[in-house]
Amino acid sequence: MNLILFFIALVLELFYVLMFTMTIRLDNFRFRPPPSHRSWQFFVSWFVAGLVAANFFFVGLLDFDSFFLPYFRLRFPFALVLFCSGAAIGFWGSTTFGLRATLGLGDKLVTNGPYQYSRNPQYIGDSLNIMGYMVLTNSWMVWIIGILGVVLNILAPFTEEPWLEEQFGKEYLEYKRRVPRFIRLGKRVNAA
Repeated sequence: MNLILFFIALVLELFYVLMFTMTIRLDNFRFRPPPSHRSWQFFVSWFVAGLVAANFFFVGLLDFDSFFLPYFRLRFPFALVLFCSGAAIGFWGSTTFGLRATLGLGDKLVTNGPYQYSRNPQYIGDSLNIMGYMVLTNSWMVWIIGILGVVLNILAPFTEEPWLEEQFGKEYLEYKRRVPRFIRLGKRVNAA
């Protein structure tokens, strides 16, 4: 059963990678953000995301401790830190952003809260949660699904940024110049 769930999640994530790549590379194709809440892109993207999340969870339970990490009690604190950090960042991002925008249907540029430090705090939070589950379950299947999930969180902003530039123009370009896509490592040098 765990192999079936694993392969379903893997195929669905590869589908997502294909859709994201097409959105990034093709000018006349957009999977994410969806054109509307009634579009096929909206329903397919959230249906696929839900299936992947459910399969990811159950694969972790069914394939627990099949990988290389040390004993559960040694890795649990690391998993807990990743989970708590991811949950805090994701919750702050989603409550600041609002449900409509989180679903990909936003109509205003949000630059306050965590969005003054990162243009994509929800993707950071999601990635930390994925990594926490990878460490917690120590499943080789979860690691493969999880790494692909983090890759999708890295790709997602590239699907959204052209749309944001089109929607918000100079306001978004200025925001993009000020705030890093994910996190800024090191000090920012202000241009005079």
